[in-house]
Amino acid sequence: MKAAIRHMMRNRRRSILTLLAVLIPIYFLIVMFGFINSMMQDMFDSATRFDTGHLQIRAVETRATGSAMPLIRDPADALAALASVEGIEWSTVRLDLPAMASVGDRTRTVFVRGVVPEAIDPISNMAERVVDGEFLTRESTGVVVGEELAALLELEVGDEMVLLGAHPEASLGAMRAPIVGVFEAPEATIGRTVVMTSLGTARRLARSDAAATSIVLRIDGVTGPWDTARLDQVAAALRAALPPGYEVKDWLDLIPFVAGYLNILTPLLLIMAAVFFGLGALVVVNTLYLSVMERTREIGLILALGSSRARVMGMVLTEAGIITLAGAFYGALVGVGIVLIVEAFGGIPLWGQAAEWMKEIGISPVLHMSVRWTQVALSAGAMAGVAMLAAWLPAWRASKLEPMEAMRYVE
Repeated sequence: MKAAIRHMMRNRRRSILTLLAVLIPIYFLIVMFGFINSMMQDMFDSATRFDTGHLQIRAVETRATGSAMPLIRDPADALAALASVEGIEWSTVRLDLPAMASVGDRTRTVFVRGVVPEAIDPISNMAERVVDGEFLTRESTGVVVGEELAALLELEVGDEMVLLGAHPEASLGAMRAPIVGVFEAPEATIGRTVVMTSLGTARRLARSDAAATSIVLRIDGVTGPWDTARLDQVAAALRAALPPGYEVKDWLDLIPFVAGYLNILTPLLLIMAAVFFGLGALVVVNTLYLSVMERTREIGLILALGSSRARVMGMVLTEAGIITLAGAFYGALVGVGIVLIVEAFGGIPLWGQAAEWMKEIGISPVLHMSVRWTQVALSAGAMAGVAMLAAWLPAWRASKLEPMEAMRYVE
């Protein structure tokens, strides 16, 4: 131990280089974890709070309905089955209808989403997203539209639009609806296509007193996209409890493009980790190998004086271990510190095309960072393990030196 520390202090520049080879990959990996975790959480929150919930109960499609969801004529039997399933935190009935929205000579294809406003308040921030006018109430006969649709149809609060319902399993319905509010959508696609109204108003458009297209559920204990095991457990219980004719879909089933993004992010992180760890290992091997070369005569003298080869190998590995532990600790400290600093300043705002692209895929244009302690420990532990494996080669070479040849070595 003393010999290892003495040699580290004697070659401070090389020791610092080795420490940085361990510190920098850990720091970068923690920062990448922070950004990717935040992006995944943003996609999860915007999808599950505004659109899909954690799970949805839908009617099994028995005939082609195009872009429309199959109609549930009366969801009473499915709602009754929920009482026997544990873990359901919240549920609400929703009716989504394809429709044509017309204002003057301007027409757009939209989806009319009928909701129970008071029921979605506990989990949705829709009321806070209204930037003009007000949100819906249970008795409301008006609609709220996204900023994007309002711009396309040149709408303002107080204007009227004509809605023509076109669900293939419902009667053709038409109605005039006043614009009571304009909201900021989490995704630009939603802002262009979704017209929100009360469930009663949507049912009048469908000419049905009890119709629905889905029962939207939130599951107790699910906080992010990594809680798939909990969702699978409750989904299996629901499938067993529901009467025939229903199916259960989770949030990733309902928005497959988000599943595609999530499937890309994890391999991307693994590739970057492999690159950083590989570069760090090469630096560790190089610096320790040079250290052994410089100390060839010293190591030969130690062996000639009767020291065992295992002790020589241990001396080199001890030096590597001290530097590796220090690098892992400070790398984790710097990485977590960056995450905390970014969050303390409210994130990193994006602008221009980058901000628009992020909004298109349901991610906030302000980059936040969040990291779990398990990820910090994994990053530090993995890099420390790679560094120690890299240190084994120069340590093994030092232990195999022949004493007499080593003492005659000239650099």
